[in-house]
Amino acid sequence: MQWIMTGLLALMMLMVLVLVRPVRGPMYIPLLGIDWLGAVLWAGFMMCFAYVCVYGDYHDWWDSAEICVATTLGLLFGGINLWRASFLSHPYISFRAMVNRNVRRATAIYLVFFTLMATEHVFEHSYAAAVLGFDDINLIDLNWYVFAGIVAGCAFTYFTFARHRWRYKTMTAIGFTLAAVYLAWFYFTIDYGVEKEALLLPLFVRGAASVIISIVFLTSIVQSGLPFQVFPQALTINGFTGAVMGATLGPAIVGEIFSHTVARNAAWLGDAITGLSPEAVRAPLGTLCGMVQIHAMVVSMKEIYGWLLIVALLSLLIICVNYSSLRPGAIFPKWKTVRRILRHFVRTDSSKA
Repeated sequence: MQWIMTGLLALMMLMVLVLVRPVRGPMYIPLLGIDWLGAVLWAGFMMCFAYVCVYGDYHDWWDSAEICVATTLGLLFGGINLWRASFLSHPYISFRAMVNRNVRRATAIYLVFFTLMATEHVFEHSYAAAVLGFDDINLIDLNWYVFAGIVAGCAFTYFTFARHRWRYKTMTAIGFTLAAVYLAWFYFTIDYGVEKEALLLPLFVRGAASVIISIVFLTSIVQSGLPFQVFPQALTINGFTGAVMGATLGPAIVGEIFSHTVARNAAWLGDAITGLSPEAVRAPLGTLCGMVQIHAMVVSMKEIYGWLLIVALLSLLIICVNYSSLRPGAIFPKWKTVRRILRHFVRTDSSKA
């Protein structure tokens, strides 16, 4: 997967170098008017936010000095950013970008959706390794199922959303429906003897759902009607909420709930075992404790999948009852149109030469 991502990034750079013409203006315009201090402060806020969410459980949350310091610094950086945005003429992220309707809607959808998908980071790997007993090779092979879902989701979104201009509401409902299918599969089938091939459907669906939601709401920000000076700020907010806040806040919440649920279920199972007579318990103590922990983990996973499934269905219901006829309004040119334009540019340059 690392080689694939590196190759795709290199291909994107090569396409820019080959297909994009260098434009030399009449005068050199340096990078003036950029709020460099705001960029540093926003980066510090996001670093503190990610640190609290990722290492909060490790440091026992706000009972540790590290998390308290990170939280204080994050609030300080965020407060300074909001204060500076109230009077600067060109802040790094302006209030106009923050209060935009499409930006706010995308932020809310990202936080809810990626919280539903947080099981991927919290215990999906643990389930495959500790419960199903997959080795490293089989664990890596599972990524191909997700990759296939991403490719299928991109193709589906292109033909339905870009070419046939399906509504935003329809695409959002499809994304949350796939998320509900993913959660429902694990809730109803999670067990000790699941075969590797049986994981194809949920992992495929998860990859397709994530890429559909990402493409749809990135397009909504592109079509938000913001002027050119504010548009990059909206894209920055989209990157913050999708890649930082959505990817860390959801796992932090689900991981904390999972820890308490495992401890509670393990205590219940332990009480049931202590009530048995010594003759009824034939396994060694270490083996028995391991069995209790594994069973408590599986039961806790099933319980959390059930609660997340309820949230996904409620979110889907809210999406369905809200009427919206909005469709993508941007023009998505065909490849033959792009090739025709490029040939025209080449002929024009040749005639001038």
